[in-house]
Amino acid sequence: MWWEKPGHLRAVGNRLFIGEHDVVELAEKHGTPVYIYNLSRIRDNYLRMADALKKAGFREWRIHYAMKANNNKEVLGLIRELGGGIDATSPGEVKLAREIGFKDEDIIFTGTSLSNGDLEFLAKTNVLINFDSVSSLRRFNGEEGRKVGLRINTGVGIGRVEKTTTGGLEVGSIPVKFGISGKAIDRAFDLIEEKGLELHCLHHHVGSDWVGEKIARYFQALDNLLKVAEKAEARFGGSLKVIDLGGGYGVPHSAEEEEFPVYEFFQRVKEHMEEYGFGDLKVIVEPGTYLVSDAGILVAQVNTVEEKNGRIFVGVDAGLNVFNSPALYNYYHEIVVCNRVSSEEKMVATVVGNICESGDIFAVDRELPKIEEGDYIAILNAGAYGYVMANNYNLRPKGKEVVVGGPVRFPD
Repeated sequence: MWWEKPGHLRAVGNRLFIGEHDVVELAEKHGTPVYIYNLSRIRDNYLRMADALKKAGFREWRIHYAMKANNNKEVLGLIRELGGGIDATSPGEVKLAREIGFKDEDIIFTGTSLSNGDLEFLAKTNVLINFDSVSSLRRFNGEEGRKVGLRINTGVGIGRVEKTTTGGLEVGSIPVKFGISGKAIDRAFDLIEEKGLELHCLHHHVGSDWVGEKIARYFQALDNLLKVAEKAEARFGGSLKVIDLGGGYGVPHSAEEEEFPVYEFFQRVKEHMEEYGFGDLKVIVEPGTYLVSDAGILVAQVNTVEEKNGRIFVGVDAGLNVFNSPALYNYYHEIVVCNRVSSEEKMVATVVGNICESGDIFAVDRELPKIEEGDYIAILNAGAYGYVMANNYNLRPKGKEVVVGGPVRFPD
């Protein structure tokens, strides 16, 4: 099966295993709904990206994990153990990263619509801030000489869907709120000069979970960012030391999609940077989905199998309050019947949750092994933007988190 990966997900007879664990046994032990994360897979994903960055020949580089994707403490502890840094988007994320043992120097902050309280908190830290707007930069009262970054909207957006696209002026009918663009870049440069700050980093983020043919468009965005770097170099001399490439590197959601080509991608990034004369700058990447999405599954138990109006509905004990990716983004997520993985007896079913909303649907008319009440299903690619976005809507539980493939060492 396309989703099987050595040491991670596999079918053993008719059962689904994650790492060395029978998923049904984990579900029966911990109850459902339950997110299960395999630290071994996260480690493999991290080391693969690190190897690609190393082989691309960057003079200096670092992976800063986008903790908004999954802020489980053991996941964060693993990133720290591997030598990674953190991409934070709120004071709360900065505080949690510190709790795990990350130093301020390990944290890059790129938030949006920052309040005065947010800015006051950040001014008292030593984290590198990528300012998302002229307004936040104007209201920031940092010490003279402090190193700062700017999030640039390069005019190019790439995402799996419109709602996960964060670059460009608008995507369809959705205006894009992120980043500084056009004449506002000059105003940001002016403010940096007026406040006695030091422009240390230029950052961009085009969108989330892009794969396949969309990858080629990234380099238009990168070229536009490097043109801003040329302006910064002319204005500030050699203060610019870091190009922050953002994240968004995707993962396959179906058999038709290929793995993200990290080796070829970063080699091409290096070539573009050299063309613009910035080949020696430090490179930061901020993966979230790439590191944790395929490392996590959401397991739910089937409570209802019933035909209604010519369709077979399979109801489970998780809803959009637990995992909202299909409802919010219309993402396709593979569904595996944990105790009937290899069954040749099939059915076409619509898989729905237990929330009183018409949009509480995980899959429509999906071919699956024949399901019975009491079975367990696993929704794949649930390790990113799952539990972190869960809530208690309808006063339903958010579910639990279980981690396998450890252990992780925490600082004393």
